[in-house]
Formats: sequence, C-alpha cells, structure tokens
Amino acid sequence: MYRLTRINLLILLLFSCLFIPNVNALVSPTSEFYVNDYANVLSSETEKYIIEKSKELYKVDGTQIVVVTVRNLENSSIEDFSLNLAREFGIGSKDKNNGLLILLALEERESRIEVGTGLEGILPDGKTGRFQDQYMIPYFKTNDFDTGIKNGYDALFNEIVKLNNLNLATANLRKKNQRDYTISLNMMLIIGFVGFVIGQVARFAKSIKDKLTASYLIIGLIILLVLYNSNKIYFFLFAIHMIGFLIGRFVTLKMMPYSVSGSGGGYSGGYSSSSHSSHSSHSSGGGGGFSGGGSSRKF
Repeated sequence: MYRLTRINLLILLLFSCLFIPNVNALVSPTSEFYVNDYANVLSSETEKYIIEKSKELYKVDGTQIVVVTVRNLENSSIEDFSLNLAREFGIGSKDKNNGLLILLALEERESRIEVGTGLEGILPDGKTGRFQDQYMIPYFKTNDFDTGIKNGYDALFNEIVKLNNLNLATANLRKKNQRDYTISLNMMLIIGFVGFVIGQVARFAKSIKDKLTASYLIIGLIILLVLYNSNKIYFFLFAIHMIGFLIGRFVTLKMMPYSVSGSGGGYSGGYSSSSHSSHSSHSSGGGGGFSGGGSSRKF
C-alpha cells in the first residue's frame, strides 16, 4: 500500500509540472534573434528594418533591442513574462547589461518595454511609458501593430544613440573604408601574381606559340579583373583555371625550354570547382541583467 501511494504521488507531481508556467514552452529566439513575431503582426519590411538597425547598434555599442510579439501570455502577468523572456533570451552585453525588450501580447492587448540595468539611467520607467503612450498605443488601439512597433522602436533606438553619444555614420564609414582597402589589396595581389607569371613565361617565349601564350595570359588577366567586380564565383573558377594553365605551361617549358621545332609542346590545364556555403547566426549578447525595470501599457 505504501509503495502504491508513492507511485500515485509521483504521477501527481509529474502532471502538476505541466501546469507550471514556463516561458521556454511558449517562445524561444528565432534565428534572426532581433525580431520574433509569433503573433504574425509585423510586415517583412518592418522586420528587415529592425534587424538591420539592431545589428548596426550592437556592432557599435553592444546594445541589443529585441522585439517579441505573442498571441497570449499563457496566464502570466506581462511583467513576469517579459522579465523571464529577457533573461532567457540573454539580451544585451553581459558586461554592460544593455538589453532592451519590446513585447506585445495580442489577446491581452498589452505591451511592455523591459529595460536592462545598464540602460535604466537613460530609459527610466517614466520615459518608456511616455514613449509607448506617444508612439505605440495610438496605433495599437486601431490594430495597426506594425506601425506602432516600428515607431516605438525608432523612438527607443534614437534615444539610445543620442544619449550614449553614438556616431553610427562614422562607424559605417570606417567599415566601408576597411572593405574598400581589402578589395584594393586583393586586386593588387591578383595583378601582381598574374604579372609575375606572365614575366616568367615571357622568358621562355622562343616561339610564336609561347608568345601567343603570353597574350592569352594578358587577356586572362583582363577577364579576371572584370569578373572580380561582377561575379565572384566565376572569378574564382576562372582564377583556378588560369593557375592550372600556368602551372602546366611552366612545367612544359621547363622540360622543353628551347623547343621551336613545332613539335607541339603540350600543356595541361587544371580545372577545379568549389562549393561555397554561408550561414548567418545571431546569438545573444551574453545575457544582460534585467531587474524588472520598464513600463507596461494596456490598449
């Protein structure tokens, strides 16, 4: 009888766990991280806009602004739900605790801005509530959630940039200059390499065939330059072809450096293909601290 009672208690405990609120059972970060539109109320344009600006802000300052929309709060208060969600997502830099969560609950018709401890100085509760009243709630009342979220996001984004004295334009210019420098350096290396090879082949140009080979290489260099700025895949494949051709021709010339009899010194061309795969993942900033600061609104 005692053993049967223990089994019954165990079964009761297991079933009771099903009714414990668990934010993980409701939502988890999407692959984009910065936008999690589980209520399906945001346009693709707004999602793209928020993702790009949030990435930009994170690269400059480590601050992360995340938007989450849900159908309902699963019988939780919006304060508990948003606080647990912010901690589970790990929003913001771990050192600066500068995460910000914008939450919209559709069925309860509530919204909340959850502020990490590192941002509470520039975004106190009163200001986040005022931003909701001014930029978000008027649109939420007419079910224009897309505009309300975008306007609220812009207000918070601009406030962070202004009060943290961030210069996003300078950061973007610096990234552009670094990218241009890398492209220029790569172009110089390509031109130098092909030019060196042409010079080596020219040393062995003892016949019309070898002079034609040098001409072919010059034309190939021009093609490489055009492909570099138009199609990186074709550029890569043609570069491999050129390298294989040069190696084969150079070996042939080494073996028969003074052959002018027209016996047809052959060459071996090397072709290679490569598959390119890329993936992007946007992980959390490490879990900024949240202490429950922020503001909630009904609409």
